[in-house]
Amino acid sequence: MRIYVMRHSETDWNRGRRIQGHSDIHLNRNGIRLAGLAGQGMSSIPFDICYTSPLARACETAAIVLSNNTYYMENGQSLIVEPRIKEIGFGVWEGLHSREEYGEINRANFEDFYLDPNGTYCPEGGERLRSVIERSNNFIDELSADKSLKDSTVLLVTHGCTIRCILSRFSDDPEYYRHPHVPYNCEAAIIDVDEDGRLTLTDPGSVYYDESLAVNFYGY
Repeated sequence: MRIYVMRHSETDWNRGRRIQGHSDIHLNRNGIRLAGLAGQGMSSIPFDICYTSPLARACETAAIVLSNNTYYMENGQSLIVEPRIKEIGFGVWEGLHSREEYGEINRANFEDFYLDPNGTYCPEGGERLRSVIERSNNFIDELSADKSLKDSTVLLVTHGCTIRCILSRFSDDPEYYRHPHVPYNCEAAIIDVDEDGRLTLTDPGSVYYDESLAVNFYGY
């Protein structure tokens, strides 16, 4: 099994440096364009099945990417909505600016919540990082153990924090969450699963369109 773990495409809240979390924001015009370009760049990959976060920005990205994939359109299964790969919930912080210069969120609280899986701070209505690590990797464990998919190429369309939580299983660095940037829009990592169910991170992340178009909006 080969699993592509892709972040959704661009939204206006990405461009405005606003925290999205569980807020259900649609792709903007450039997001639609980037998803199309990513789909063209991935058009030769024989995707058999796609799981997507229930949030609109992920579902829309999946649909656009796969509409460019002749193999999937002729042979693939319907999109499967998977709640366990939903983004982390930021609670009352959603809609606020995440970067320090805006002064809307206490930076120490933000780092404790978002960059430390053992942190003690959680904004009202938010979801702890440890919860996202557990639910997303529970899904990866279940998926990789599915013998009916052992020869399949799988696309997961999810979110920046969720991707970092999934990929954390491949790192022994205790400071892991403080290092990787939020994946670019439509960036995809590759996980290979061998016949014994062992997982290997084959590619930590690539974009399948002109990389000069990729933007790190958040600065972390």
